Order: sequence, then C-alpha cells, then structure tokens
Amino acid sequence: MINPCQTRALNLLWLSEGRSWIRHQVPFLGSIIAGRPEIQDGRVDGCIDIDPTTLRLPKNARTFALKVRGDSMRNAAILEGDIVIMEFREAKHGDIVAALIDGETTLKRFVIQGGVPYLRASNPKYPDLIPARELVIQGVQIALLRLAER
Repeated sequence: MINPCQTRALNLLWLSEGRSWIRHQVPFLGSIIAGRPEIQDGRVDGCIDIDPTTLRLPKNARTFALKVRGDSMRNAAILEGDIVIMEFREAKHGDIVAALIDGETTLKRFVIQGGVPYLRASNPKYPDLIPARELVIQGVQIALLRLAER
C-alpha cells in the first residue's frame, strides 16, 4: 500500500540556523465544514510536515489535519482556509472538536451542560447542535495553521 504521506506533502517546518527539527508527518484528510454539518468521505489527501516540539506533541500522538470551510468558528479565530491540526483523544468541555453528529461532520466547540453533550458554534448566526441519535468526537484541535499567501 502506498503511504499517502510520501506521495504529496505540505512542508510547514520552520528553519532555524544551527538547529535541526524532528519531522512529524500529519495526514491531511481534506476539509471540514465550520457551518452546517455535512457528510464527509474520509480520504487522505497527503500529509503536512510539522515540528512536534513546537506543538508539544507527545511521541505517540495520533494526529490529522483538516482545511476549514465556512465561518461558524470565526469568533474563535478559526477562519475559512485555515488548517486545524487535530488529535485523536477524549474531548473535554470547551474543546474545539471535529465531530460526527447524527451522521454528519462539523467543526465546533464541545459543550456539556447538565450532563448533556452538544456542539456550539463560535458565531451567533449558527444554532447549537444537539444530537438526536449520536455524537462522536473524531478529534480535538491542538493547533491552527494560517498560510501567509491568503
């Protein structure tokens, strides 16, 4: 099987004179809607090279990257075109998460109120999302990358 991280990569390593960086490849899994949830296909679109020490990643961190589409997280400083680095781990109240809610994927803030988990946008024009059947956290945001050429 071909490793998608070897076929296409976006190199975001910082260069520093006299210092070498450890390379960590993060699978780039396409985009995620920061708006109304939608069905995703889950394909790997390549990889992003990052420095794990900059992000303070443990050696065994399981990470992936997604490109943001939409404006529901703008008041959390997450804009359309940004790349969020996510980690597979359990979410805590207040974390920004990639979540599967009733079969559709979205990027929102994870909220627990009165023991009931739901998703909240960081833009008042979007309603809270309360799951009718399921809420599965797919990853917790650990970093945000904004490319300069935007």
